[in-house]
Amino acid sequence: MNMHLPQNEVARAEAKEIANTDSQYLVPTSGKPLRGLIQDHLVMGVWLTNRDTMFTRDEYQQLLYSCLLPERNTLFKGRSSRIITLPPSVMKPKRLWTGKQVITTILENIKPKFFHGLTLYSKSKTPGDSWYPGCEEGQVIFHDGYFVSGILDKNQLGPTEFGLIHSLYEIYGPTVAGSMLSIMGRLLTKFLHMRAHTCGMDDLLLTPEGDAKRRGVLKGSKKVGKDLSAEYVGLEKENVNSTELAARLEAVLRDENKSRTLDLKANAQTKNFTSRVIGQCLPSGLQKHFPKNNFQAMTVSGAKGSDVNASQISCLLGQQVLEGRRVPVMVSGKTLPCFKPFETDVRAGGYVTDRFLTGVRPQEYFFHCMAGREGLIDTAVKTSRSGYLQRCLIKGMEGIQVHYDNTVRDSDGSLVQFLYGEDALDVSKQKHLKQFKFLAQNINSVVRKLTDDLVNEDLGPRIQKLSEHLNLGVGSEHMKKSMKKYKKTGDLGASDVTMSQYSPSRYLGSVSENFALAREKYLTEDPDGIIVGSKRSKYLVGSQMSRGLDKSEFRHLMALKYLRSVVDPGEAVGIIAGQSIGEPSTQMTLNTFHLAGHATKNVTLGIPRLREIVMTASATIATPTMTLTLRPETSDREAEIFAKQCSKLLLSEVIDKVSITENLTKTSKEYLLRLELFPAADYEEEYSITKRQVLNILKKVFLNQLERAINKVLNPKKAKSKERIGKDDAMPNIGESAGPTEEAPRIARAAAADTEDGDAISDDEGDDDDATNVKQRSRKSEAVSYDNPDDDEEEISRRAQASDGEEEDGEQTDEGLGTDAGMQEDGNTAEKTKAGKKTTISRGWNSDNIKKFEFDKEGGQWCEVKLQYPVEAPKVLMLPIVEKVCRETVIHELGGIGSVAKRKLAVEGVNFAAFWNEQDTIDPNTLETNDIAALLRVYGVEAARANIIKEMNAVFGGHGISVDIRHLNLIADIMTRGGGFTPFNRQGLKTSVSPFLKMSFETTSNFLTEAIGEGDFDDLTSPSSRIVLGKLSGVGSGSFDVLVGGLRG
Repeated sequence: MNMHLPQNEVARAEAKEIANTDSQYLVPTSGKPLRGLIQDHLVMGVWLTNRDTMFTRDEYQQLLYSCLLPERNTLFKGRSSRIITLPPSVMKPKRLWTGKQVITTILENIKPKFFHGLTLYSKSKTPGDSWYPGCEEGQVIFHDGYFVSGILDKNQLGPTEFGLIHSLYEIYGPTVAGSMLSIMGRLLTKFLHMRAHTCGMDDLLLTPEGDAKRRGVLKGSKKVGKDLSAEYVGLEKENVNSTELAARLEAVLRDENKSRTLDLKANAQTKNFTSRVIGQCLPSGLQKHFPKNNFQAMTVSGAKGSDVNASQISCLLGQQVLEGRRVPVMVSGKTLPCFKPFETDVRAGGYVTDRFLTGVRPQEYFFHCMAGREGLIDTAVKTSRSGYLQRCLIKGMEGIQVHYDNTVRDSDGSLVQFLYGEDALDVSKQKHLKQFKFLAQNINSVVRKLTDDLVNEDLGPRIQKLSEHLNLGVGSEHMKKSMKKYKKTGDLGASDVTMSQYSPSRYLGSVSENFALAREKYLTEDPDGIIVGSKRSKYLVGSQMSRGLDKSEFRHLMALKYLRSVVDPGEAVGIIAGQSIGEPSTQMTLNTFHLAGHATKNVTLGIPRLREIVMTASATIATPTMTLTLRPETSDREAEIFAKQCSKLLLSEVIDKVSITENLTKTSKEYLLRLELFPAADYEEEYSITKRQVLNILKKVFLNQLERAINKVLNPKKAKSKERIGKDDAMPNIGESAGPTEEAPRIARAAAADTEDGDAISDDEGDDDDATNVKQRSRKSEAVSYDNPDDDEEEISRRAQASDGEEEDGEQTDEGLGTDAGMQEDGNTAEKTKAGKKTTISRGWNSDNIKKFEFDKEGGQWCEVKLQYPVEAPKVLMLPIVEKVCRETVIHELGGIGSVAKRKLAVEGVNFAAFWNEQDTIDPNTLETNDIAALLRVYGVEAARANIIKEMNAVFGGHGISVDIRHLNLIADIMTRGGGFTPFNRQGLKTSVSPFLKMSFETTSNFLTEAIGEGDFDDLTSPSSRIVLGKLSGVGSGSFDVLVGGLRG
């Protein structure tokens, strides 16, 4: 197809009906408008339509002439091109027309023949109170084509749903809406010539009083930082010892988790402080006010910028955020060399109190550049990720289209959905479907547009004919009966679904239950007073003086609207769904941030999460979480105990201090290790554990792990080979617990890896080398050039292989709550021996190097271990090893569950079986998780499908992006149609029947070899295979043939 010269009838029809911009007004992602006026046009819209703007006869006619005349070819076909004008609103002393009358005149002139004027009740973006208190200009009212009140700004003229242009599109059609945009653009450009718009320094300056207030509030910024730091490290705000504060802050900043929590709290505090500063300055402290202040006119009307831009110029820049945190601290405890170590002032953490108007200091400039750089890198990395994601989606769904029986099928004819999106509606046609008030108020124009009759004034015969052809009454009657049954029983399954019995494209009144319920609700409540009894007058009904409708009239209007919103056969819904996910993903940030206010709950968000769901269909996701709902009768105390029992508890959390004494004799090195625990009463209450449990853990688990860690440092090579044998050949280590201790979740393993010393790291390099060689070999054998999988994909696949066997065992054993690792082992050994204390201890550590173990049985406050090694053993830094082992030793955990929040119960990790046993405390019917594969294994494919939709919705919702649920429905249906959870990648594409489709995606030679080996064939039904052979694709306008009539006879 050439754009300038379409070469056949199909191409011509596509250019005329599809490629024309008026038809592309709504975006298929969400059904919202795509086109609209921007920037100066919107500012002029505010000035044109406010109450102070009046025009003389010359100006009024000049404006109309310049905007309406160029449209005469499209709008004035078949009638006189004379412009209809209105009488002036002011007669004396001089005839004057208002700006609103100019808009009314335009609407009168562009209204198609036989259509009625537009009635619209809406809101403008500019609040009424910004003109003066109690001003009603915030309410936009058009009544029968007459512009009564309100301001035309971004909400009416911009790309906003249910605004003026969108409403015209709905009742007059795409041509009129497109013309209206062109007309408004010309009109506002002409008005801009009459009344200029600029932005000067006086729009940004504060009054002396405003500046004084700003300075006064900003003086308190130092106190904010000091109070916050003191409170966090447990000191009193009033009399803070700076040396003690610095020492405690150092401890906090050396600990990743604590410093993250401090950052989150600091961000929350500085946010409140920033809001206080802005509240003092904007807009009350400005020298000029809206609408005379041009900068405010831009931000208030939505033309350009926001309050953030205004505040950064006139007030302060605020906190600079890097990956959801403050500016990182160097080893020296400073963020930049010019600050003191462990400075509490928020300025050192990247809080900028300067503003652009008067300039920023070098340190602030540097921090601001750091934040800006992060945004640039993020954008650069993100584009390739989201692009590849979109390619995978479109490749997997390219052949999916709607057929004439309303089913959604793949190119090989396999069924995906019985009705597209479960209600057969087209995303871009259904936006106004539930705007009952708007449709009822514009009933005459709506019916004329729905019946498609633009030439006959009387619509009666046309409606009669449609009623016969569309089986009026059959679908409606069935729906009525179904609704009655549902009302009686309260069970949606009590009757057949109308849409499954009667095709929504052939039976008027065959609508979805959701829509039918909404329609009936509107009829019974009648919030706008439009619905009247059949015998009452229908003229000027209700407070808004609309035409009234009776119930059956309204029902039939809505049924007709539903029928005209049904998706067209041939629509390439798969490709549209792929684009609808791919395009908005470019707007999402790549990095994963922590949830505000909850330091421990880290969840994958944005593109990585989307890739995890759609591209890898990962069986083991990076951050599995569950959400539990407590029963209403559960008290706060019970909830707290329950949360403690669920949470993973590490030995390090009950230890206050570790001290080590080294003693060197002629024959040996002795280390006396003393662990000081917190008071027993404290940890028993805080963590719901006993002294006996702590003793068991120290004897059974801690000593074994300590011994192993020390041996690893003393003899790294031997430890490495032993470890490898243990892993590869599944040889259990003697005296080592096989229970939850080994299942310490990934976070702990990662922390361990971070703290490991240099020896271990250098040993690991050999492994990486092997992996690289393997990767190179495999790539050579494939002999292809495509994006090799990135780190997170490789990590996911590695994790999946590693945890397959491990997870199955774990899920069967970890049924009870708060099982403790030591106790489990106790059960095994107690039966075998009752020989007393000595035997138990020797079973506990099984080592020659441990000479003594003592525990304070009465107070439960200390524990001493004596270790002995030969004098020739290399020197060991014992303290870091002991601290690391304490951080890795688990006192109790629920299999696979990490930390638990208090009342809401957001749980890290997934374990359904354990929570089924706790039905007294939590409601088992409301268990939620972000782990789709786990849900599939336990609850089945329908639950997994619903969870895919919920999780994808959450990803987009978290970024404020609206993607229509029908696209997500389709993707979830495709991923689960085989009963499993199939990703959109090479593995997922293997099930495709078209070899050409697979070859044109990735690893061409592999798929080609496979197809030849199996004697496969391609029947050229998929779009890819047709493109390979230069044929017209079989979806969209290529899904049917065009019969061009030749000469008869």
